[in-house]
Amino acid sequence: MEPGPSGQRHTSMSTHPKASVSSRWLLPLVAAAVVAAMVAVVAGVSAAGGRHILTTPPVLHLASVSSGSPGVSALPAARVAGQGGASGSNPSGSGWQLEGTLPDKPSSGQLYLLPAGPATQAFVRTLAATLGMNGQPQHLKGGWYLDSGTAELSVSELAGRQWTYSNHGCIAGAAFNPQAGVACAVATSAPPLPPAPGPKDVLGGSGFGPPTAASLSVPLAAPQPVPETVARNVARPVLTAVGINPDSALVETAGSQRSLVFSPEVAGLSVLGLQTRVSVDEHAKIVDASGWLATSTPGAMYPLVSAGQAFDQLRQAPQPLMAQAMPCRIVAGTQGCAPAPDRTVIGARLGLIQAYSTNGAILLVPAWLFQIRGEPSPVAAVAVDARFLGQPGQHSLGGKATSASVPGTGSGSNSSSGSTANTGAPATKQPGASRS
Repeated sequence: MEPGPSGQRHTSMSTHPKASVSSRWLLPLVAAAVVAAMVAVVAGVSAAGGRHILTTPPVLHLASVSSGSPGVSALPAARVAGQGGASGSNPSGSGWQLEGTLPDKPSSGQLYLLPAGPATQAFVRTLAATLGMNGQPQHLKGGWYLDSGTAELSVSELAGRQWTYSNHGCIAGAAFNPQAGVACAVATSAPPLPPAPGPKDVLGGSGFGPPTAASLSVPLAAPQPVPETVARNVARPVLTAVGINPDSALVETAGSQRSLVFSPEVAGLSVLGLQTRVSVDEHAKIVDASGWLATSTPGAMYPLVSAGQAFDQLRQAPQPLMAQAMPCRIVAGTQGCAPAPDRTVIGARLGLIQAYSTNGAILLVPAWLFQIRGEPSPVAAVAVDARFLGQPGQHSLGGKATSASVPGTGSGSNSSSGSTANTGAPATKQPGASRS
């Protein structure tokens, strides 16, 4: 007992027993809470690191890049110093002009793979029936094949799972590798030529003389394509069999043929070079058809060049292929062909373009799709940073880039997703299911 300031005594330990009891309960609880908070912070950092850790994707070794469709150019990306994208004209003779500005985002994009996968005999028979074919398809190395008279159908089980049909009057054989492909000469009908004049013709004694101007001036009636509704109805069963909504296909006309064309999207991005096409002739018969059955699987993320930098590639590239195919234009007082008119870029958006890797894989590679004034189809340029594009002569080993060609080594969940090896079909949909 100790005296207080007023001389009264009080017990100095009178409140300590209660405090000690509380402490015995409180301190362990506080310690447990602190430990739990630390664990949560560490776990959160670990999870965040797992999501945002920067890994180095493997170098892409592209053997070729698809042109997408007739009239579409595809150029590989190369590293360019500086940032493009300003309005104005290009250097003289480059063949390109730019109006407006081009986007500089996104700065990264995902690669997608088209895996291999099996096809059932029942599916092949169903598809063949929609094409008017009879017989039993044969299972060969690489896929299924059926020939019926003058028509043939191939359904590949290799990367991409491409299917092709033709009714050209010749048998070319199974076409399972879309990069190699097969072809055969197609005989076309032509009006008979008048007999060549002989000695009697010159004297007028045979009754057969050279063709007159009047006989040559009679125009031959060109075959007319069937109405769009007829072409759509003819192609509808085929598109349905491969899992495509026929109403989502567009109609294209070339000469006497109308084609139903379906262009897919992957992750909201337009894809070039992965179209499904069913062509109908003037007799309402399917003469050509092709498409892809594989469902894309996501691969690694890659850094991208801006649309302005990709546009610089167009300016530095040779004269566009479309311009080279134009007739020669002669200017009075000059020699040779006049330069083709410039093509004007009026916009760009990020998309995907089909490409083949050196190890046989089929990829969907990020690409800038440039809209050209007066042209229905875009011009595509690979958007992957050139540091991640293998140089000519480099090859990948076992589906992976060689260590000498990889700019860095990465770890984490994404480090293996960029492999361009054809590893089968881990997640393919049945052909009858809806797909992008």
